[in-house]
Amino acid sequence: MKKTYAIVDLETTGSSFKRGDRIIQFGCTLLQDGKIVQEINITINPGRKIPDIIEKLTGIRNKDVKEAPYFEDVCDFIYNTLDGCIFVAHNVHFDYHFLDSSFHEVGMPPLSLRAMDTVELTKILYPTLSSYRLGDLSNHFGLAHDSAHDAASDAHATAELFLQLKEKANKLPLVTLEKLNFLSAHCQVDNDSFFYESYETAKEMRSPLPQQIYVKNGLALKEKEIRLEQTAYREKEVADFSEVAKRLMANHGLEIRSEQIEMMQSLFDFRQAETPQNLAIEAAPGIGKTLAYLLPAAYQATPENKVMISTSTLLLQEQIMDNEMTRLRKMLPFELQVSSLKGKTNIVHLEKIAALTLGSLTKKESLIMMSIFVWLTETESGDISELSQAQNFDFLWEKLTYESHEAPLIGKWADDDFFSFNNKKAEQSSLIVTNHSFLSHHIDDLAIFDQGQTIDLILDEAHQFPRVYQDAHKKSVALSILKRRLKRFGYFLRDFREAIEKEADGDSLDYDLFNLEFAVDQLQQECAHSEEVLMRSLINEVGEKGEVYLDENFQVENGMKKIYKKMHQYIQETRLAAMRCLDKASLRNDPVMGPRGKALLDDLDAVQGNLQYFFEDRAGTYHVLHFTWDNDLLSLAIEINQIDLSEEIHSKIKERFSRTVYLSSTLKVDDSLDYFKNKIGEAELQEAHFASPYNLSERLRIFLPADITAITSLDDKQAAKQIVSTLQEIILPQQRKALVLFTSNRLLEEVHNQLKNAVSAGFPGTEILAQGFSGSRRRMHNRFMSAGAAILLGSASYWEGIDFSDQAVEILVITRLPFDPPHRPENAAFQAYHQDKGKKAFYEEFLPRAMIRLKQGIGRLVRSRNTKGVVICLDDRLTKSNYSKRMQQMLPEGVGIKVADHAEINAEIQEFLKK
Repeated sequence: MKKTYAIVDLETTGSSFKRGDRIIQFGCTLLQDGKIVQEINITINPGRKIPDIIEKLTGIRNKDVKEAPYFEDVCDFIYNTLDGCIFVAHNVHFDYHFLDSSFHEVGMPPLSLRAMDTVELTKILYPTLSSYRLGDLSNHFGLAHDSAHDAASDAHATAELFLQLKEKANKLPLVTLEKLNFLSAHCQVDNDSFFYESYETAKEMRSPLPQQIYVKNGLALKEKEIRLEQTAYREKEVADFSEVAKRLMANHGLEIRSEQIEMMQSLFDFRQAETPQNLAIEAAPGIGKTLAYLLPAAYQATPENKVMISTSTLLLQEQIMDNEMTRLRKMLPFELQVSSLKGKTNIVHLEKIAALTLGSLTKKESLIMMSIFVWLTETESGDISELSQAQNFDFLWEKLTYESHEAPLIGKWADDDFFSFNNKKAEQSSLIVTNHSFLSHHIDDLAIFDQGQTIDLILDEAHQFPRVYQDAHKKSVALSILKRRLKRFGYFLRDFREAIEKEADGDSLDYDLFNLEFAVDQLQQECAHSEEVLMRSLINEVGEKGEVYLDENFQVENGMKKIYKKMHQYIQETRLAAMRCLDKASLRNDPVMGPRGKALLDDLDAVQGNLQYFFEDRAGTYHVLHFTWDNDLLSLAIEINQIDLSEEIHSKIKERFSRTVYLSSTLKVDDSLDYFKNKIGEAELQEAHFASPYNLSERLRIFLPADITAITSLDDKQAAKQIVSTLQEIILPQQRKALVLFTSNRLLEEVHNQLKNAVSAGFPGTEILAQGFSGSRRRMHNRFMSAGAAILLGSASYWEGIDFSDQAVEILVITRLPFDPPHRPENAAFQAYHQDKGKKAFYEEFLPRAMIRLKQGIGRLVRSRNTKGVVICLDDRLTKSNYSKRMQQMLPEGVGIKVADHAEINAEIQEFLKK
């Protein structure tokens, strides 16, 4: 008997049958033998008013259902149509249970159909998609979907999707299908039968492996290929690069901005001139600086003379690779080899995947592994960030990826190792894209530096590099974790020694084991003593976690240097005792003692290396104590950092790179590069400045409400109430995309909690996204970009580490001027550092940082020719403080601040954005 799949979609008055919601439309597409055989569309009178939000969503009005049949009039037809079918839906639980409840209400038998869910199936078979909403899938796959939230149209689109899923599954390698079939027992509803059927079909067909797929050690993998560039065909001699750029951009329908072209020519000339000075470029937002540096780099870079591009965050790195590089490759008349370099912890470890015991995985882990086995047939990089952020891979991350200290794979996996392949590809590439954190951590050990090749550096968002480098070179000792590990090892060691003595009838005492036991106990006691001393600094602290600045007085009064040196000495004694034990073959080869002893040595080596920094005298160092409470268990970690690493940064960059271009929209403070030069360690730089291609005095408005209380005088709850009130009165009525920037995560959370209720009550069509509450940054970014009207609440990186292209943001709300939180230990360290120099840290450090962030935040707006933007600042320090004039220097030229009440601002924004 032929299988019939009934692909169903319902439109309802709401999401809860129990609360009185009912069906208003039934859509069904029937499939047999991979073909659509019938389509059904029934409008149903729900017997109650259709809410306004549902009318807007579905287009179905109360008058449309007035003459329609009630559910009891069509229930027999629907029930008989579905009888004997396999029920399929996109989010099947909703449609199946809502329909089943509807049948029950009119006295029909319950549904007892096999069911499949296309959301879960798509997540498994297409694991790299950014969204699994039906509308987004329809756009991605080109499905026939004329009317979203129309039941018949949604059912038809889901049917086409289901056929595509069937086709994809049937083409997977048999070894992959075998794993999917085994793990599918954890799938919801009857999705396991979907994979069983595909597996049985594949076994019967015994088709050859798909092209570019091979099987190694039980895993189906995609062949990795490094395409060599045909550099001989490039235009080596370019008389006028600006003309080349204009031609390429015109051929691909790109807007030609004179400032962008000038910047391209400037970068091209810089590399040709071979000047000893590095170049600093300040490029205004909207100029298109990413393409402006990529295009000349593509023409000038070769595998022997590379260009490395580093940007501030992993997300921006991915945006460059996914978006800008895709566009660049389409423009270029030649093949270009580009590599992306990330930390090891982003790369999957094939040996770990192959060693997984599939039967021991949890339900969540099993579903994730199904996605990963499919992904392994598609990925060349093994970069786990390729996987969809719509799924949570975090809790399997450590089981599947490299740890930072692990070496590349050898033996049977050597030729397949993703980490080694990525390094080889980088060696053969002309362009390498990375991020500041990776570059900071690996500037001394990148394999490409040892190839005898010259490398130029383009440091994008260069103003952020000094702070990222500083974070990367902190040294930390997790004191409490070390103490607890030593305690556990001490218990193990005592039991191990006593067992050996019993076996020898007490006649033999292993003095090396006894000495190791004593050394471990001595070190553990010193860790405990250090904890007691450090806990004195926590007297005034509250909260589950935090950080405390350990000033010079505390360190001197408590003899911290003596403690560090004592710990260093005890670690050395413990290491030597452990090495003596492991020198004995009987202990080294013991299946328990050997690995545990080796792990102890690795831990002690890492701690000793970092602890060395704690008792060395270095100018400008400061200490921070981090604490966390977990179920009444206190964990302490002590950290040392340096305030000024400019000389080291300059030395490393000069040593590793032939030439460097520093790029940002905010290199200057007070119309000077001095602040940036001091941070980056460059005494002299060539300078270039490229203004905005748009007349911002016509396209940008900045408002400051007059009828609000100064935010610095309010606590978090009061401030949140005022912010939400402003959003309700000014932002929400606009029904546009707004970015609301915070300097406090606590205030952001308070606003999010209050705003959700306000929006659901009065503006249900607006999507509310909040950092820390709405998924990963990539997922939030994609949802914001695709939404019609949305408010995104963000802090930290949203001031400057996220790129919104194509004018996604129309309204920017600044809740407070972007000063660093005053309680940060780093701020206290800077206060002391500048005070010793007879200067004020506020004017030397904190104000310049805030000025840069303010300019970066406003730079989220007006990114293309036909766009406008509005800034609403809720902090009157922008106009009333004694530093307001310096702050206002960072505003775009010709754009003033209008102070007005809410009503006037609301009216002006509506008029301004409407034009």
